Amino acid sequence: MIKASQNNAVNDTDFLEWIEYSQLTILEKINRGSFGTVYKAVWLDGLPRDATDDGRIWDRTSQCYVAVKFFSDYKDFLKEFTNIYRMIKNCSEEDKEISNIVRYYGATCDDNENEYGIVMEIYSQSSLSDYLTSNWRNIYWNKKLRILRDIAYGLYTLHYRDLIHGDLHSGNVMIDDNRYDSEIAFIGDLGFCRPEEKKIKDLVGLIPFMAPEIFKDSSYSKKADIYSFGIIMYYVSTNRQPFHDRAHNNKLASEIFNGLRPTLYQDDEIPMCFETLMRHCWSYDIRSRPNAYTLYQKFQNWIDGEKFEVVQYDVTEPLDESEFHRKAIYTSQTWYVKKKISQII
Repeated sequence: MIKASQNNAVNDTDFLEWIEYSQLTILEKINRGSFGTVYKAVWLDGLPRDATDDGRIWDRTSQCYVAVKFFSDYKDFLKEFTNIYRMIKNCSEEDKEISNIVRYYGATCDDNENEYGIVMEIYSQSSLSDYLTSNWRNIYWNKKLRILRDIAYGLYTLHYRDLIHGDLHSGNVMIDDNRYDSEIAFIGDLGFCRPEEKKIKDLVGLIPFMAPEIFKDSSYSKKADIYSFGIIMYYVSTNRQPFHDRAHNNKLASEIFNGLRPTLYQDDEIPMCFETLMRHCWSYDIRSRPNAYTLYQKFQNWIDGEKFEVVQYDVTEPLDESEFHRKAIYTSQTWYVKKKISQII
């Protein structure tokens, strides 16, 4: 796959390479999920800056910081790396970087631990969740709209090429606030990114972000990604994780299937136009959910000055840890539903 990505490259950023572990200095653990652990590292060789037509790199930057995700299970590594290769192959365009998707550099292996890893760009905030928690005093509507616009465009990048993300939630969106004096959002964690028609047997993800039709027949689609986006809209606008006060289990899945959605309160003060769009995204009827490009255009229009019914609302303080249910889980899990939801209700 690495050689193929280099042979098929159409610009200087859309290929992968094998990175010797000796060229990485691991600094600290950033995050741990169900399928891997992410570390901050220094890449001593530096980023590729130019390459010949046959994929040979002849110029690099100086050493730089990167993120490395190590997998304890080789099968999980291979699946995610294959999906990354497919995404790069399908989404690359000449003289244009892949927009609002985490940039991936290649693969490595820690022989001492016998763990394979994926090397990727590192961002100033490890996730959207971390960003909302640590910067809540300064996140006004103009920033919220830009973040959501970027996520929508990242989804459009995938959907335009008939790929779905398959596990979109606030922990899989990275925020970089060190560029151009503005926040930029990137969609990452492509372990379940795949062609829309490809089915998988297990339910994987965060129950609060999973579309109701998934619980019925494991039917992942572009519209399921849009549902997840609607739940992200809720989190960004209220600074409350969805269903934080509930156990994330089959009972919650059944209630979501039957129409339960995150609660909005009067003092949330969400603009009506925003709330309407959000409710369309998480509609039970997939035909009511807009496509990713429509979402991108709507947020861009609001940013550009189209009427957006907003005043200087107070920013919302994040929830205290004591307010979370002890079985509210915000890392992706494999959910083994013993019976289809239609048999449970």
